[in-house]
Amino acid sequence: MGRVSRTFKLKLSPAGVELLLDCHCRLGHLVNELLPFGNTLYCALVHLDRIDTRLIADDLKTLRESGLLGERVCFVGAPLTLTDVTSRIAERLGPEAQRRGPAALNSRLFIVALKQFRLAPSEAIVAAYDAMLEEAGDCLKIGRMLRTRRMELGPIGQ
Repeated sequence: MGRVSRTFKLKLSPAGVELLLDCHCRLGHLVNELLPFGNTLYCALVHLDRIDTRLIADDLKTLRESGLLGERVCFVGAPLTLTDVTSRIAERLGPEAQRRGPAALNSRLFIVALKQFRLAPSEAIVAAYDAMLEEAGDCLKIGRMLRTRRMELGPIGQ
């Protein structure tokens, strides 16, 4: 079996680091689990995949002014299938958003995803988490209790 995860790079400002921490803490509280940071990034991207492309494009255009980009390099491990989500979003955005290449777009999408994730209602976050578990399956590092509970009960909050 090949590699199922990899490390993704985020270049954040101090405010960007706070954004990641806020999102991670909120997700952990909502699902009542200690989670890897990669699960938060993945979940945020699944949520972003459900957002209107006009909002995503606007966030991409104003990302520099947001104060979230920076020189602090943060590495987050996540399943390789995270790239499937970023590819779907990139395809929806069209060639104009992809002109600087997939790596540049992905790093910007990570921050936009976290920004939108922080604004999302709790129900949307839980729905994205459920979709992430379904999509990434066994590639995710989650506790045995949560995995068992999810199989027995179905989506969180029902």
